[in-house]
Amino acid sequence: IFVTDTSRGGVFVFDPVAGKLTVWEYAEWYKPFIAPIGVAVTDTGELLVSDAELAAIFILDQEGKPVGKISDQRLKRPTGIARDPDTGSIYVADTKSHDIKVFTPDGILINVIGAPGEGPGTFNSPVHISFAGNQLYVVDTLNARVQVFSADGTYLSSIGERGLYLGNLTHPKGVVADIDGNVYVTESFYDYLLIYDRDGRFLLPIGGTGSGVGEFFLPAGIWMDQRERLYVADMFNGRVMVLDYLGG
Repeated sequence: IFVTDTSRGGVFVFDPVAGKLTVWEYAEWYKPFIAPIGVAVTDTGELLVSDAELAAIFILDQEGKPVGKISDQRLKRPTGIARDPDTGSIYVADTKSHDIKVFTPDGILINVIGAPGEGPGTFNSPVHISFAGNQLYVVDTLNARVQVFSADGTYLSSIGERGLYLGNLTHPKGVVADIDGNVYVTESFYDYLLIYDRDGRFLLPIGGTGSGVGEFFLPAGIWMDQRERLYVADMFNGRVMVLDYLGG
């Protein structure tokens, strides 16, 4: 389990089977991470890590050794990162440029999705992203919504809206979808994990502010494994909360 820690400036690597924890600190030889944000694993087991301050995607081998990077002068502040498992394409949220940049597995920029704005298909500081069911989910943070795109960047739908009621969004951070199409969004301002169905209808809140089991304090990134277990980065509590999806 790979967890980026921006304060520590590294990637925490948890091996639950061996009961072992290591920390990978270097983006390149003799160059440490400054602000690692997004992580994704390739088919060959290499780790892709976006660093917002270093403005690049760094490639680490299975032992955490730097083996390459993806960079482009048009990449300003990379944060969220996701891979299309079918094509290997790498999607990167460029928060400062307000768009999503798409790279080949070899690191060639092939597409830019979106532009600054408030309308459908445009962004205001996108952060975390995920790829599920051949669709790209983008947390459009300062527009207080999640936008859904096809793999080629065609706008499909929007989930959530700005508001003060439970189920509305104020400062969303992370997003992931399960096998049934339910969409999970971390609402960092009010410390909730909000769940919507595939049509964007609000289903259920989990959490609220606190440090107890099932509570959050500034939740951010989120990920779901192949067993449908949900991992939520509970930032100010300094932990990762794990929840098990039982299905409908």
